Amino acid sequence: MTTFDYGPIEFYAIGFDGDRPGPDVLAAVDDLVASGTVNLLDLVFARRSPEGELEILELSDTIDDGGAPALDLAGLAGEEDIEVLAEGLEPGSSAAILVVELLWAKSFAAALYDAGGTVIARHGIPAPIVNAFLTENAG
Repeated sequence: MTTFDYGPIEFYAIGFDGDRPGPDVLAAVDDLVASGTVNLLDLVFARRSPEGELEILELSDTIDDGGAPALDLAGLAGEEDIEVLAEGLEPGSSAAILVVELLWAKSFAAALYDAGGTVIARHGIPAPIVNAFLTENAG
């Protein structure tokens, strides 16, 4: 069976009101890493000033106590990626830009590859939308 060094990766932009996300963001990411669900490859923060200027902050610029998580591929999210992901960021708000490897999908990707298959499309639906739909349509 094929063995990949990395499984599929995904980029996320998680928006917050205010100047930067709080420490609970890192705690939530740490929980996912500790459970073996994801591998954190890169993490940066972006904030949009009240005037509309985008500022990109490296993780080391946001952590005062040295408690930054280890990043497997720091720098993977390039400036262009960050600008695209932060496009909808409103003035006076911020976002955490995460790049994660989906560890649960690593062996699935290898099995698909060995079987001659490949994922040709993917569409995600955010959890709040799924849950709102199910609540509205509960029978």
